[in-house]
Amino acid sequence: MAKNYYQILEVKKTDSIETIKKSYKKLALKYHPDKAEESKKKEYESNFQAINEAYSILSDPAKKQRYDSGETGNFSSRSSGSGSMSDFGDIFGDLFRGRFNESSYDEETDLDLHYGLVIDFNEAAFGCEKEIMIKRNVQCKKCKGSGSEDGKFEKCERCGGSGKLEANQQTPWGLIRQKVKCPSCNGVGKKAKNECNSCNGSGVQSSKEKVKIKIPAGIDNGQTLRVMREGDFSKGGDKGDLFLRIQITPHKTFRREDVDVYIDFPISFSQAALGDKLMIPTISEEVKIKIAAGTESGSVLRIREQGIPHINNPKYRGDQFVKLIIKTPKKLTRAQTKLFKELGKLD
Repeated sequence: MAKNYYQILEVKKTDSIETIKKSYKKLALKYHPDKAEESKKKEYESNFQAINEAYSILSDPAKKQRYDSGETGNFSSRSSGSGSMSDFGDIFGDLFRGRFNESSYDEETDLDLHYGLVIDFNEAAFGCEKEIMIKRNVQCKKCKGSGSEDGKFEKCERCGGSGKLEANQQTPWGLIRQKVKCPSCNGVGKKAKNECNSCNGSGVQSSKEKVKIKIPAGIDNGQTLRVMREGDFSKGGDKGDLFLRIQITPHKTFRREDVDVYIDFPISFSQAALGDKLMIPTISEEVKIKIAAGTESGSVLRIREQGIPHINNPKYRGDQFVKLIIKTPKKLTRAQTKLFKELGKLD
């Protein structure tokens, strides 16, 4: 049986590469063999190997496409996708920070913010702009992010002014040496002689901010939208990203599956028997379609390119599928009753 890499990394098929990367970091830290008790060493090594194998596939667009198409063969061929050694180096940097936090290193602050955003069916289909209120750390106005009360600094003793610290870590790939940001000076290499009394030397202040968000056409329920540099501000001048988990409210008429739209449409006995031309609502306009004589209840008609725009190429749209439901009248007039009786005799 093929391995379920999405299940191993605890992500979904629709998740972004950033979400996959974050989940990998979390699980790699959790199951790193160096953190295991002796009795659980083999279990941790097995999990750690599976996690790395899953990430090497799902972080590489070419390999991920092959895997999603059902291929179970050799994925070891090199690719220029996201799962490059530079990505693994970045991830190992996070592993080092988490590992050495237990001794002399402090774990680097995550500057990314995560919020949920609810939008309606049409906003998701055609895109929109939203203004949301978020709470985040911004640059201290008094010291302009320096953390100094008077603008005077001294060299950081911990890193010797370099802003970096070296860390060695034994991994399944051998001993790796990694430079990490000095947590004492936040990578700046210097520290304030007198800390700013407005931010206590942190260089940041908490603030409620309005952020304008552009929602791309075709975004789907559960997908995560990344807004670059709209996260927290750090003393060193870095800014994190804002991640928005999209939730779409259901439509009263239409149902969505990927980029296709589905609708149930009632027709009468006479329309089904004799055929007719109908005006069918779509998400953008009404479209005239022709139904053939003798149409049965439950028949499905396809209206091309009246579905959801593709998120990566809005010029192309999915299709709309119309399920025709013959509506049985609950009450009949005398004339209708007479006609149905005559029809029954003919049947």
